Amino acid sequence: MATFVIGTAIETTDPTIEFTVDPNNPLPVGKHSFQLAVADDSGNVSLPDTVVVVVRDSVLPTAVVTAPSQVEFGATFLLDGRKSSDVAPGKVVKYVWTMLD
Repeated sequence: MATFVIGTAIETTDPTIEFTVDPNNPLPVGKHSFQLAVADDSGNVSLPDTVVVVVRDSVLPTAVVTAPSQVEFGATFLLDGRKSSDVAPGKVVKYVWTMLD
């Protein structure tokens, strides 16, 4: 396992490396580039190769709506979506309300 720091090379003798994710500071959603150069036993160093890894957020947020079960005729009432949530570090940023009948 390795903890990457942007712009800092990590040298190994192993042909694979595991990207360690800190749960308190995960890699942000979006594109991230990684580079590899290799050296042979004569000290010759390759041109670098680059790969792009896309970190995506595919976990759906949860909608929770509460409302009074009964209201008086002609009275206004509140529909409340404050208990809706998304998996951290995501957050709910929009509420789309629809009356169905």
